Amino acid sequence: MILNHFKKHYPIIVKKLQAGLASDKKSGFKDLKKYIGTQYDFIGLSVPKQREVFKSAYTFNALTPEQQLEIWDEIWLHSELYEAMTQALFFVSRHRNAFDTKVLFATTKNWVGKIDNWAHSDGLSDIFSYLLEKDATVVYPQIKIWNKSKNPWERRQSIVALLEYSKKRKKVLPVNKLLPLIKPLLNDENYFVQKGVGWTLREIGNLYPKDTWNFLVEHHAKISSVAFSPAIEKLSVKQKEELKALRKKNRYFV
Repeated sequence: MILNHFKKHYPIIVKKLQAGLASDKKSGFKDLKKYIGTQYDFIGLSVPKQREVFKSAYTFNALTPEQQLEIWDEIWLHSELYEAMTQALFFVSRHRNAFDTKVLFATTKNWVGKIDNWAHSDGLSDIFSYLLEKDATVVYPQIKIWNKSKNPWERRQSIVALLEYSKKRKKVLPVNKLLPLIKPLLNDENYFVQKGVGWTLREIGNLYPKDTWNFLVEHHAKISSVAFSPAIEKLSVKQKEELKALRKKNRYFV
């Protein structure tokens, strides 16, 4: 494979990111790489500084969005630098309105295989939930495939990408297309999948409180401790106490 875009533009991107460190007053989080959980190379730039670098414009910004997407696709798929991959996410997030849903999803769905951390995962979830809202017939079938994947980051996408944050959504899927994707992952052994379970139950509950409450009651003993806290975050005090009492009585997982 001849990676012309990568060879031409990647060194410039890295140089700009490295130059940003000297003026990054918010980068002093000593354990930032550990906090994010990535094994990729890591400069240590704060998110505001990364956004500042992105906005300062690259030489290829004059190209069409489609041409720029080709460049960022190569950067994402072949870079081993965390911040460079994040720049690709910034591009898609900023220009997602410029693309046909099928075109953009055909490219970005392949990015999930490179994920090794929650920050990149959540950035893609934001994009996928937007695309799902635009055209569920394109995105939802892939989400169902990810739900059964051996890759935990794909399983996490299969639930977090359903809504990401419900307050952002203008149109949502019916609850019978949301909760059935949660159920198979209740016993998932991956920590970040479980965090996704809790997150998504909370967000579904914001939209479908009765259905979500019934789901929580039915599966109260199967929901992991990692997922339980975020799942009940928006419930009333009375509801929280009721679920906690049920779990204390019937809990059978470790």
